[in-house]
Amino acid sequence: MRDELRFGPFDKSKHDRGNFDCGVDALNDYLKTKLGQHSKKSLTRGYVLATPDGRIAGYFTLSASRITVNVIPDGHGSLAKMPLPTTLIGRLAVDQSFRGQGLGAALLVHALKIAVEISETIASAAIEVDAKDEASRSFYAKYGFESLTDDRLHMYLPMATARELVEQSGK
Repeated sequence: MRDELRFGPFDKSKHDRGNFDCGVDALNDYLKTKLGQHSKKSLTRGYVLATPDGRIAGYFTLSASRITVNVIPDGHGSLAKMPLPTTLIGRLAVDQSFRGQGLGAALLVHALKIAVEISETIASAAIEVDAKDEASRSFYAKYGFESLTDDRLHMYLPMATARELVEQSGK
């Protein structure tokens, strides 16, 4: 079934949100009741991995953000003394019935790909995420995300590292 899944921008007229259940009420509710509104208001952009008939296997959101330089761990190069523009992965979730197929990784790599592409047009020095718990933090850490100094669950990945990951995944 994984071979039938396709990435695309979220479209509430084409995608079945009603049956999505990732096991986290806040993520389910966001997809079902807020993503359409937030997209319309340009607060975020949602992307789905869905079956040909519109069943959502997973989704993520992206938006512009920024982090202050003082929360970046020491030894990470010399950066400007101003806030760093970032691309925020606001949410990332996989429906429970699609678990165990590597879709979380596929969603993350696709999010990184979009972020890298966008950074060529609109400056973004890193990808930022607020992991919801330690398990999520461990997931992101596997891909090179590092905790920022303000909160262990607040993480970032330099855009250059994201670019390398995207290139490696295309091989």
